[in-house]
Amino acid sequence: MIGTIIQMSALLAAGLLLLSLVWHRPGWVIFLTLSVAALLDLFQIGIGGVDLGISLYIDDVACVLVMGTGLLMLMRYRTTLPRDAVPCLALLVLVALSFGRGVGPFGLKVAGNGSRNLFFFVAPALAIMLLRPAFRLDAGRLARWLGWAGLCLSAVALLRWGGVLPIPAEQIDTLREVVRSLNADSAFIVGLAFIAAIWLALVARRSAWWWVGAGMFGAITFALQHRSVWVATAAGLVWLGLRSLQRLYPLRWLAVGAAVCVGLGVIVVAIPQVLESTGMIVITNVQEAESSNSTWAWRVAGYEEATDRLFSSQPADILIGPPAGWAADLMREHFASTAIHSRYVSTLAFYGIVGSAALLLWFGMLAKRIGWPTRSPRGRPARDHAGTILLEALLLSELVYMVPYSGGILESAVLGLIWVAATQNNISIGAERVAIARYQFHRSNKLVAQAS
Repeated sequence: MIGTIIQMSALLAAGLLLLSLVWHRPGWVIFLTLSVAALLDLFQIGIGGVDLGISLYIDDVACVLVMGTGLLMLMRYRTTLPRDAVPCLALLVLVALSFGRGVGPFGLKVAGNGSRNLFFFVAPALAIMLLRPAFRLDAGRLARWLGWAGLCLSAVALLRWGGVLPIPAEQIDTLREVVRSLNADSAFIVGLAFIAAIWLALVARRSAWWWVGAGMFGAITFALQHRSVWVATAAGLVWLGLRSLQRLYPLRWLAVGAAVCVGLGVIVVAIPQVLESTGMIVITNVQEAESSNSTWAWRVAGYEEATDRLFSSQPADILIGPPAGWAADLMREHFASTAIHSRYVSTLAFYGIVGSAALLLWFGMLAKRIGWPTRSPRGRPARDHAGTILLEALLLSELVYMVPYSGGILESAVLGLIWVAATQNNISIGAERVAIARYQFHRSNKLVAQAS
C-alpha cells in the first residue's frame, strides 16, 4: 500500500514538473524530447517498445509529448492555427480516420502499428510550427544548430568506424554490399550540416572554422556511402551555389573553387591512398546501383505494386486510403510494396489521393513561405535575403531526399524549423523590433504582477 502511494506520488510530481517545464520552457521540452528520441533510435535502445494492447514505442511518446506541448502553447499564446499548418492537421485527421477504420476489421494493435509512420513524420513539424511565438530563430541560428547536430552524428560515425561503438545489426543489410555506420536519416542530417557550414562560411561570412566543419561534414557524408544522401545533398549545394551567385561576387566562388582544387591536389600528392580509396567507394556504389538486385530497383518495383493495388481498390480507399492495418498480412510476401521508403509513394498508398494532395500542398506552402513575399506588405525589404538562400537549399534537399526515403523525426523537425525561420526571415526589420518590444513589455508586466 505504501509502495503504491509512493509510486503515485512520484508520478504526480513528475507530471507536475513536466507540465511546469512545458509551460515555461516549451522550446527546451521539444528540443530535449526529439533529441532523446533520435539518440535512442540511433543507438537502438528501446526499439522493441512496450506491449500495452497496442505497441508503444519511444517515438510514440515523443510525438505525443511534443504535440501536447504545441497545443498547450497554442492556448497559452491565444493564437490561431497557422495557415501553413492546415495541411499537417489534415494529414493527422487522415491518420486518425485510417486508424478508426482499421480497428474493427484488424484490431487495435495492428491498426495502431499501421498508422504511426505518417504520425511520426507530421507531429514534430506541426508542434514546432505551433511554437513559433516562443522561438527566436533566424537562418544563421538554424545553420549553427544543424552544424552542431551534424558534429554529434559525425562523432558517432567515427567511433563506429574506429570500433569503439558497434554498428547496429539493421545497418548490415544483405541487399547491400556496403555497410553503413549511420542510417540514412542520420546521414542526411550530416549532409544538411555540410550545406549549412558552407553557407555560414561563404555567404554569412562567419568564422573560418566553418570551412573546417564543411570539409569534415563533406568527407563524412561521402564516406557514409548513402547514395540518396549524396544526391539530396548535391541538389541543395547546387541550388545554394546558383542562388548565391546572384547575391555574391563571382570572384568569391572562383577563389573558393581554386582553394578546394589546390587542397585536393595537395592531399592526393601527399596521401595517394586517398584517391584510391575514393575511387573504390565510387566504383562499389555504382556497381551496386547498376546490379539487377539493387535496392533502387527493388523499391521501384514496390512502388509500382503499391500504386497498382491502390487504384484497383474501392473508391473510398482510392480517395482517403485503405484502413490502417491492411498491410499486416502482406508484409512478409510483399514487403517492398508495404514498407514503402518513399514519403510521396507511401502517403499515396496509405492515405490515397487526399493524403498525397495534402502532403504536396504542405510542401508547396512551405516553399512559398520561404520565397514569398520577398518584400513586406508596406514595401520594406525582407530582413535577410541571404537566409532565404539557405532555407531554399535545405528545403530542396529535403524534398529530393524524400523520393527514396520516408524521413523521420529529425527530418520533420528540420522542416518545422525551416518554416519558423522563414516566417521570421520575411519580417521587416521595423516589424521585428516592434514584435520584440511587445514581447519585452508583456514579459515585464508579468514579472511585476508576480512580484506584487
